[in-house]
Amino acid sequence: MSTSAPLLGSMRFGDWGARLSPAAVAGLLDAALDAGIDTLDLADIYGGHTTNALVGAAFALRPGLRARFGLVAKIGIVTLANPVNVRQVPFYDLSVEHLTRALDETFRTLGVNHVETLMLHRFDPRIDAAAVADWVRGEQARGRVGAFGVSNFGPEGIALFDGLLPVASHQIELSLGHWATLEDGTHAATTRRGAEVQAWSPLGGGDLLDPATPRGARLAPVLQSMAGEFGLDPAALLLRWAASLPRTRVVLGTSRIDRLHAGVEACATPLPRDAWYALWEAARGHPVP
Repeated sequence: MSTSAPLLGSMRFGDWGARLSPAAVAGLLDAALDAGIDTLDLADIYGGHTTNALVGAAFALRPGLRARFGLVAKIGIVTLANPVNVRQVPFYDLSVEHLTRALDETFRTLGVNHVETLMLHRFDPRIDAAAVADWVRGEQARGRVGAFGVSNFGPEGIALFDGLLPVASHQIELSLGHWATLEDGTHAATTRRGAEVQAWSPLGGGDLLDPATPRGARLAPVLQSMAGEFGLDPAALLLRWAASLPRTRVVLGTSRIDRLHAGVEACATPLPRDAWYALWEAARGHPVP
């Protein structure tokens, strides 16, 4: 897997977004490879538990395509679409029993027998980290799981695995609309352990590009000024801001081929420090501390 190129996020492939056909997903994956992206981000809950099957159908259409991607598979959220959720409320379940069922279902829907990275999707305060670490090591020994990662954990949650199991990557919300993970120590706690940060929603859900929003209005003139200086459009500048952080890759949630190429280009070079801080100050609305 690439160590600097963005990941391709699958959350909006299906019912939660573009509603692509299996053939269209296969075409998008081909385009991602052409752009230099070879890591695909997945989660069992995406599309109401339908997107993994959609990706699996794309792999079935194009034999050999799966082997060219590193798969990041997230599990651990129980949703309304899951029949075991008898109380009809979403919750997090990082018990070994649930993780085993979820991983088996992930393999079934994707039509695979191995994922390069397995991630716990959300922190569960009831987690037994030692039991989970034992389970992951067992799955690694069986050849079903490569690296281990977490998603949306805080610094204390990551620390639970110290001395138990290496955390290779951590997926967190990170953008000029959400920088709490920089200030609360989450990003630093991740990189201090040698883990890669994967920044999801680096465009802030689109609000950062909307001048009708307070933060979008503050960012707009700075982004426009820098667009000419760096030869990047505002969206690409937002991606470069996140990708300029140490050991950080962004998750691209687009189904547009042109945005895949633009995203790779944006993330290839870090922003100068003064430009990086100028964007952060504009987003905050006041000087950084």
